[in-house]
This record gives sequence, C-alpha cells and structure tokens, in this order.
Amino acid sequence: MFNFTHDGHVHTPFCPHGTNDPIEHYIQVGIEKGLQTMTFTEHAPFPPSFTDPVPNQDSAMSIDLLPEYLDTLHQMKQQYQAVIDIKVGLEVDLLPHLEKETIALLKPFAPLIDEVILSQHFLYRDGAYMPIDYSAETFDELIKAFGSFESVMRAYYESIEQGLSFSWEDIRVARIGHLDLPIKYQRNYEWDRSKVKEEEIRLLQMIADRGFGLDFNTAGLRKPDCGVPYVAGLAKSANDLHIPFTMGSDAHLAQDVAAGFDFIEQKKATFL
Repeated sequence: MFNFTHDGHVHTPFCPHGTNDPIEHYIQVGIEKGLQTMTFTEHAPFPPSFTDPVPNQDSAMSIDLLPEYLDTLHQMKQQYQAVIDIKVGLEVDLLPHLEKETIALLKPFAPLIDEVILSQHFLYRDGAYMPIDYSAETFDELIKAFGSFESVMRAYYESIEQGLSFSWEDIRVARIGHLDLPIKYQRNYEWDRSKVKEEEIRLLQMIADRGFGLDFNTAGLRKPDCGVPYVAGLAKSANDLHIPFTMGSDAHLAQDVAAGFDFIEQKKATFL
C-alpha cells in the first residue's frame, strides 16, 4: 500500500512562497535517500478571474512561468533518466465556482504533464475565498466564519465533493492532495473527528468511485500545530475502499524531500 521509493509531492524554485533551492538539489537529495521516482508538483497558475487572497499573493506561479517550468522538468527527466524517474506534475487548486475555468486554463498543457494533484487551499464563504493553511491567524478567521473546527472540516469535505463532479481527468489528475488540510492547526482547538465521519466517508467513496488516489502527506509532521501526517486519521477508511496512497513530502526546500517517510514506514501498521 505504501511505496517509500516514490515522493509524489515535491515543489521547486518556481514556487513563489518556497525557496531558491535548485531542482537539481531536490533530485540529488531524492537519490541520496534511495528514491526511484519523484513527481514535481508545483502550484499551478490560477484562472484569471481569481484573486489570490493571501497578503503577498504568492500562492501559485504565474501562467507566464508555466511553459518554462514544464520545459525545465522535461530536461531534468531526460538528464536523470538513468538514475531516477522524474515525473512532470502540478498541484492544481480546486477553487469553488472556478473549476471549469481552471480546467480550461490548464488543458492545453496536459500533453506535457504526467500527473496532477488536485488540492484545496481556500474555502468559499459569503462571496469571498478564505485561505485554509496560510497562518494560524487566518485559520482562526475561518473558525469564526464557520462556527467550529468541525464545521470547517465539514465545509472542506463538502466543497471537495462538489468540485469532484468536474472532468479533472482532462488535466491528468491522479490523486487528491492533503485531504484533511485543516488539521494543520488542530492542536489549537478542541474537536471531535467522529462528528465529521459521515462527510469523510461520503467523500472517500466518491474518490474511490472516480478512481483517484490520495496524497499521504508527511508535511503535517513538520507543522507544530498539527503533529501528524495529513490523511493519517482517515487512512483506514480509505484503505478499506481500496484507494491507493502515494507518499508525498510536500517539500518546499530540498532537504525535506522524502521527509518523514522513515517514520511512516515504522508506524504504517498503526494507520491501517
């Protein structure tokens, strides 16, 4: 169920909120850690009608950089093909009400892409997009808007469920990213996961029906207000539905490639 030789969620210097570590550095770290496959999944450009709500408006790369990004990764794929399998990917935002625009924007580039992670980083509320994982302070604004941690989780699951009705296969979506992202700040709140179990199972069933996998994302281990991998709390339910996992470090700096994989390998029985 777990393949620890593939890091399927890696960022690059094309990420405006990441680091300047060169792609070659990420690849070298992956090779040193024994990876056989790496999927680079930079934050894809937003459709023109979307205004990034975070203060620096640096959530994703611009559309002007997308051709260069894809070209660079295809060069890396060729350069390292004898040593490691480099997959060209994107992390595409599931933006409520802008799903068709997102697909239309990225579909022309689909022939150059191996696989895509579909992730949600914003919730739509009262006509505005609110960031989920930007900061503890902005997350607290979400809690106030929705009323409770459970209500945020419920809205998050329901938003993804609604968004999955679109033709994401057209842009090579393979899996859903960090499916329970709001737990990034869970240690700041009292909450009961059992209260959102119904929505969780319904969403997992839809993911299974669509044939998508899940990003088993170790970034949560590196977040002080989280402390666990994303999706660990729903992994057993996903496994029961035969949803495949792909390990993902969500590395935004080279040293984090495959970070936490050793921990998951040691503890994997506890998740399933």
